Formats: sequence, structure tokens, C-alpha cells
Amino acid sequence: MSVAIALTPPTVADETHALAHLLAGLQAPAGVPAKLWESALLGPLTEFLSRPGKRFRSQLTRLAWTLAGRTDNPPAELPLVVELLHTGSLIIDDIEDGSLQRRGRAALHRLIGLPAALNLGNWLYFWPLDLLKQMDLPAAVELAATRVCLEAVRVCHVGQALDLAARIGELHSSEVITVCRAISEQKTGALMGLAAELGATASGADADTVRALRTFGERVGVALQMLNDLSELTGTAGPLKHPEDLIHGRITWPWAWAAQRLPAAQFAALQVRGANLAAGTGDATVLARSLLAALGPDPQRPTCQLLEHAFLDLTDAVGDHPALEVVRSELDRLTNYDSKAVAQPVSQATFAPNTGVR
Repeated sequence: MSVAIALTPPTVADETHALAHLLAGLQAPAGVPAKLWESALLGPLTEFLSRPGKRFRSQLTRLAWTLAGRTDNPPAELPLVVELLHTGSLIIDDIEDGSLQRRGRAALHRLIGLPAALNLGNWLYFWPLDLLKQMDLPAAVELAATRVCLEAVRVCHVGQALDLAARIGELHSSEVITVCRAISEQKTGALMGLAAELGATASGADADTVRALRTFGERVGVALQMLNDLSELTGTAGPLKHPEDLIHGRITWPWAWAAQRLPAAQFAALQVRGANLAAGTGDATVLARSLLAALGPDPQRPTCQLLEHAFLDLTDAVGDHPALEVVRSELDRLTNYDSKAVAQPVSQATFAPNTGVR
């Protein structure tokens, strides 16, 4: 076959069909009534997976398979492995943040309760590993793919631990960028790196190619975190999501960039306001606007620079490959973001600072 898999990416309908096929294969244990199975696991899982998402991770897995030299299609389940791991992480992340919303709908633990959502999120860390066994990969390749998945999940939990513990009011301005980078690399970077590494590993690529693709994915993951952090300031993340990190006092890229741009005294004053907000006083929208003002007229510039360097390094590693056209278009899609959006006022009473579920 040709490289059509890369040059003509699967549609959302294609991926929806693949997910539906997987869900249809989830059978209840013997003797368990269908209604109970539906309420316990299948129903919540199906509902959450039906929510719209970027699906860039699964596309990156396909592209990595092709960029690593394959001219056939990867196993249908392979691109979904990282998507399902990511889905589990979203469910757990929302519990730990006390979030109200995810992908335009109520956070899952708000719909089905914390215990059931916690169990489903944890189950989604294991189901994808079982899928690897069903792909008829060579034994050595299956072992390598399983190991990279386990390592990525371990690293993501380290990043999440840092994210939950670090507070903007407790760091020196010189520490903010280092901590922010570590959190991003260990969380979104590790998972996006896995998406590329898994595709390359399953394809049977050599170690240098796998390493180059993993590095590219990690850098794209950090860029995604930058975009996400900006969206929570501007309001494009949605009216229930956009002040969440500020209210929890989290370390985000806007804080890191402000620490680099502002005089120490001015940044320290912003830190005090951030700490007060996390303690339950202050205005999230006013603080968001102050941070945006500190970033200058083009807050997306660091993200675009990171993605451009990542793309150039990938090009050097894989050569003049036709699938790079799709990589470029996918990166453009990710950065199709309104950096001039203005944060909209949100009722702070909607949130419960310092009392969210941990």
C-alpha cells in the first residue's frame, strides 16, 4: 500500500466506528444482567468517549507508524491505545481538580458519582494494555510497546503529583519556569511522546527513529499544554473551565512567561493576588486579564516557536517524507486559536477553592 494513511487522515467517523467496534466487544461477565453492566461500566464509558476531542494523539500514532517507514496501515486498535489512556487521565484529573466540565459536558464524576468515575478512570489505564495483546504484534514488539505505555503512565503520575502540589504563591519567580516545564514535560509531554513512540515502536523502527519521534511528540505535548493554559485565561476553554487553574493557584505557562517578562516586584505582587485567589478572595477574571497583559500582544509566540523547532528537527530526522505535509497541517490545526479572546466574567461562587476533591 501507499502512504495514503498519512496523506488522507481518518475522519472522526472512522475513529468513532473503531471505538464502537471496541465497545461492542466489551461483554459483561457471565450471568451479569445487561442493565447492570450498562450502568456499571459500558454506559458511562460510551457517553464519555462520544464527547468531541482533538483526537490528535491517535493521528500522531498513525503518522509515526508511517514516518518510521511503514507503507501499510497500523492495527486498528493501535491509535486508540493512547486515546484511551488519555481518556482515563482526563476522568481522574477532573476528580482531582474538582472540575465541573469536560469537553462541553458535565465532568464524569458529576454525572455518575466519584467512586464509579474513579474506578472507570483507573480501568482505562489497563484496558489499552490488553488491546496490545490483541494486535498480533511480534512478541518482542508487543513487549516493547507495553513497556513504553507503562513508563509513560508512570511519568504522567509524577507530573500530576507536581501539578497538584505546586502553588504559585510558594515559589520564587526564578523557580516558576523550571517547575512549569517539568510539569508539562511529565504530563502532556509524556503522553504525546507516547503517541509518537508507540506508533514508531509498533512499526518496528530502529532506536534512533523511535527516539526522534518520541522527542517530537513530547515537544508537541508541551505546546498543547501552553495552548490549554492560554485558553483558560482567555475564556476559550469554556466559561466553567477558564478560571480553574487560577482559582487553584496552579503553575501554568502564563505564570512562567510573566515571571520571565516582569520586574521581580511586579511579579511578586501578581503572586500575592494569585495566592489570595487560591485562598478564596480576589477576582479570577481581573487576575486573568493582568496575566494576559503581561504576556504582550502575541501570547502564542512561544508555542509557535516551539512547534516550528520541533517540526524542523523531525524533518531532519526522517528526511523528505510525504507524511510531513499532514504533520504540518495538524500543527496548524492545533494553533488555530484566538489569542485575542477576552476572558469573560465567571461567578466565582461556582467554584470551591481549596475544597475540591483530591
